[in-house]
Parts: sequence; structure tokens; C-alpha cells
Amino acid sequence: MDQNTKADSGRGLIRGFASIGAGTLVSRVSGFAREVVTAALFGAGTEMDIFVAAFTIPNLLCRVLGESSVESGFMPLFKGTHAAGETGRAWRLAARTANWLAIALTAITLAGVAAAPFLVSVVAHGFEGDVARATVRMTRLMFPFGVAIGLAALMGAILLAFGRFRVYSLAPVLLNVGIIGSVLALSGSIGYVSLAVGVLVGGFLQFAVQVPFVRALAGRDGERAFRAELAPGDRDVRRVAGLTAPVVVESLVQRAGVIVDRTIASFLVPGSISSLYYSFRLVHLPYAILALAAGRSVAPALAERYALGDREGFAGALLTGIRMNAVFLAPVSVLAVALSRPVVGLVYQRGAFDETDLAMTSAALAMYSVGLVGMGLTFLLVRAFAAMLDTKTPVKVSVVTFFLNAGLNLVLVRTPLRHAGLALASSIAFAAHAVILYLILNRRLERDSAAIERSEMVRLSWKVGASCLALVAAFAVVDRLVGIRFAELLQMGRIVRILLAGGAGVAAYLAVSRLLGLGEVGDLLRLGRGGRRA
Repeated sequence: MDQNTKADSGRGLIRGFASIGAGTLVSRVSGFAREVVTAALFGAGTEMDIFVAAFTIPNLLCRVLGESSVESGFMPLFKGTHAAGETGRAWRLAARTANWLAIALTAITLAGVAAAPFLVSVVAHGFEGDVARATVRMTRLMFPFGVAIGLAALMGAILLAFGRFRVYSLAPVLLNVGIIGSVLALSGSIGYVSLAVGVLVGGFLQFAVQVPFVRALAGRDGERAFRAELAPGDRDVRRVAGLTAPVVVESLVQRAGVIVDRTIASFLVPGSISSLYYSFRLVHLPYAILALAAGRSVAPALAERYALGDREGFAGALLTGIRMNAVFLAPVSVLAVALSRPVVGLVYQRGAFDETDLAMTSAALAMYSVGLVGMGLTFLLVRAFAAMLDTKTPVKVSVVTFFLNAGLNLVLVRTPLRHAGLALASSIAFAAHAVILYLILNRRLERDSAAIERSEMVRLSWKVGASCLALVAAFAVVDRLVGIRFAELLQMGRIVRILLAGGAGVAAYLAVSRLLGLGEVGDLLRLGRGGRRA
């Protein structure tokens, strides 16, 4: 692959990254609007407790069996088969996978409806009497959401494979639209049950809006996107099932890690669990907008290059994904640490959220933010293994880092960090996870004479590091001036610090990174100005 082709490919991946990131941002904003509307109508009382508890199990199942599974278990094989010119085989696989997925999710839904009383007793053990019975009814009502959202995830994986990033990333907005519309229209007549109706309507809309685009893609190949056949003996269908099983296990290991963190936190001072929850919600925003966008924009290219036997192209796409994570997440990580206190105060400090809550949550946010780059690289590298049709290796590494995280929890929670030590343990575990996956993957590429050179990683590291140092210097100077000038103005002072000091840091980072030749920054800035490819 010549240098011009590599540059064009890299810019294409940046465009995909920008499209997915922008769509995710819109989705998050609509999610915030949903929370504002539901909070205004139902507050934070028993009715919302019932909804949140009832939605926990269906939402968990759809996350484990939906998005992650189809993106890692189905999409790489579908994309690779299609890229190899076997379009009929690819679309047969898509149709049969959709049918099997619908059957599996329906069976899980029926089992979940039957087991709802037990599930509620696990998720909301403290609920009793009418509250417990209402939660069971809401759980049963919302379980079909899993079928709709699982099929929506499959449609999204197909769109992702063809680079239809905008539709893919904006479809989740309709879930929030469905909930907002339902509660505004129905809350007066059926109360908080309108939330469950909204979940079902939103899940169906998220699936339905993607169907015409998938049909059009199949029609362009002269194929049908949907057909009434199962073909249980199909080798490709069996392979998808085999690839998906480890992904489900990995998702469960990750959820187990969250449970361990909360269990340990429950032995600490009151507020430890909630401060971890609030801080992770904040750090997950840049993770979703930047890290997930980077991994998902690169994933189709990785699957295509590997299927075609182009190991150099695969390594090039992987390096682009690594660079995007480092270049865009490193400055956010630094700023999140520096601005953790004003950000938490601005977002959360009102009402019952006092100075102690502010201190605990901002400390946890700073420690979680340290791990942003590791989180993003882990997501990318898991997708890279999936593109190689290997979903077992990431599971093995997940188990190793799970025990590493648990061990670090027990050590760091005894330090002055206390609950924030749990957040730091997670960050260290993510960094270790990314390093182990990278070393294994690059070793395999080395056997094909396509390994990423160590010099590339060293050059990237020092350029990003130098740019971050410029960010810290500019931030420190401006933040000191702003802090002195607005020391008496609490919320306004926080806003000014975030905008001026944070803005100065970002400007310094952009200037130095462009000076050092980090091309991703320039490509993204040109996209922001509506510029065309060079």
C-alpha cells in the first residue's frame, strides 16, 4: 500500500470516527433530555425506583446479547465474506442470523417473563409488597424490549459493515424519542407505566428505522436482506454462534468486575458506591463519543483487510485506530483529571449533593479518567481480534485482568484514596488489558511480516506526551488567573474555569500536536470546517 493510499484510508477512517462521534453525541444529548423529562414528571421517588429496577435485567441482557455480540461475533464474518466477493453467502448469513437471533431473544424473553419474580428479588431485594409486585409487572412488560433492541443491533452491525455510520449512530436517538413521546402523551392516563411503553416503542423504532437502509444495501447486491430460513447446518451460522459465545462470557466478566467494585465499596463510608456511579457516568461520556467511535469506525476496515489477506492493510488500520485513541483521548484524560472538581460541582452539586459528595465524586472521576486511553484501546483491540475471527483470546485476557483488578482493589482501597482506589484499580487493569492484547496481536502480525514497528509507538507516545505537557502548562497559567478573578463566584467560576482554562489547554494541545505532525488533528479540523480531502 503506497503512502497516498494509506493517507486516503486514514482520512476515511477519521471521517467515520467523526460521523459516529457526532451521532453518539446527539444520542447522549437526547438521553439527557429524556432524563430531564422523566425527572420532571416522576421525580426520584418510588415510581422511578420501580422503573429503574425493572429495566435493569432486560437492559443488561440486551447489552450482553445484542450490541457486543453481533459486532464481534457476526459483523467481522459478514464483512469479510462480502469483501471477498461472496455477496450471496454474506446476505444468507445475515438473514439466517437474524432469524436465529429473533428465536433466541424470544426464548429468553419468555423465560425472563416467567422468572421475573426471582429476578426482581435479586435486583431489588429490599422491595416488598405492592412495590415488589409493581416491579415484577414492569419487568414483564419491558422484557420484549430485548428482542427489538437485539435485532436493532444486528441491523446496526450490517450498516456499520458498509460504512453507513450516520444512520448507525443516530438510530439510538429513537429510543429516547420513544420514551419522551410516550411519557408526555400517556403519563396523565397510565402514570409511570408510560415509561415501559416508551421503552418498547423506542426499541421498535430503533430497529425499524434501520430496516429500509439494510434492504437497500441488499438490493444493491441483487440479494434479499430477509428470508424465512434457518439452515441449522450452515457452517457460517455455526461459526457466528461459536464466535458469539466467548463475547457473551467476556461481557459477563466485565459485569462481574462492576459487582466486585460495588461490593467492596459497600464496606466503605456511605456515599462510596454512589460517588463511583456518578463519576463513571461522567467519564463514560468522552469514552462513548471518542473511544467507541474510534473502535467502530476502524472495525469494518480491519475485518475487510484481514479477510482479503492484506496484513499490512490490517496493521495500518489498527495503527490508525491506536493513533485516534491516543491523540483524542489523552488530552481529555488530562483535562478530566485537572477539572474533575469543577466539572462534578457544575453537574451534580445542588440539593442534597454536599461538599463531601463533591470531594468523593471528583476524586473517583480523576482516577477513572486516568484510564480513558486504556479503555479505548481495549475496545479497539478486542474488535481487532474479532476481525481475525478470534473471540477467545480477549476472554482469556479479560479473566486475567479481572483478577488483577480485584487484587488491586484490595490493595488500593486501603490507601488514602479509599473508594477512589477502586477507580484507579480499574484504570490500571484497563491499561494492562490493552498492553497484553496489543503484544499478543502484534506478535501474530510479526509472523506475517506486518507488525507495527516499535518506533511508530515511541514516536506517537512522545508527540502526544509533548502536546499534553503544553496543555498542562497553558491550563495551569490560565486556571490560576481565572481562579483568582472568580474565586467568589461558585457556579459561574466553575463554568469560566472549564471554558477558559480548559479552552486554553485544548488550544495549546492542538497547536503543538499539529506542529509535531499528528495528522489526525488536522484531518478532524478540516472536517469541522467542511473541508475536503487533500
